Amino acid sequence: MKLTRLPLLLLAATLISSDLAFAASKFAIPATDEGLPGEGPIRRYGWFQNLWERKRSGWAKKVEQDQGALVFLGDSITQGWGDNMGNSFPGLKVANRGISGDTTRGVLIRMKEDVLSLNPKGVVILIGTNDLEEKASPEVIAGNLKLIIAELKKHNAKMPIILCNTFPSSASKRRPADQIKKINQLY
Repeated sequence: MKLTRLPLLLLAATLISSDLAFAASKFAIPATDEGLPGEGPIRRYGWFQNLWERKRSGWAKKVEQDQGALVFLGDSITQGWGDNMGNSFPGLKVANRGISGDTTRGVLIRMKEDVLSLNPKGVVILIGTNDLEEKASPEVIAGNLKLIIAELKKHNAKMPIILCNTFPSSASKRRPADQIKKINQLY
């Protein structure tokens, strides 16, 4: 009986220690909303936490390389444009900072390390559709977009910023067209 318990105890200890290491990571999603900028949802699903940390820790290794880049900032649509999207912009350094599943509040949380640390030449923003799926109102989403832009302007008032409209989405994804239209009207 004791031999059966030992492997289970070792497995539990390993899982607990790996969870603690993840939580202690500089790039882990904060455990609570306390003290975080903005309003609305922050995704804390296991798959998203893993992706968030993997992407952000990888980007941290490229801060010097990506200095002065045109930064594309957003969610899965942006991430889907790929890491080699610079090939579409000859002569221009490009850094893709899209994370699939991210929200406007998630972008606010990661602005300093993922964007501002690059001293970007400009920023293209496409974010907001996942907020709707998590039941954020268009007003909350627009408010977070205003905070994102204010943070960018505070860093460099002359930096070009392009805010893309939130794309239409299928109703099956719980992103109603009227709500998307309202986000785009609010900002």
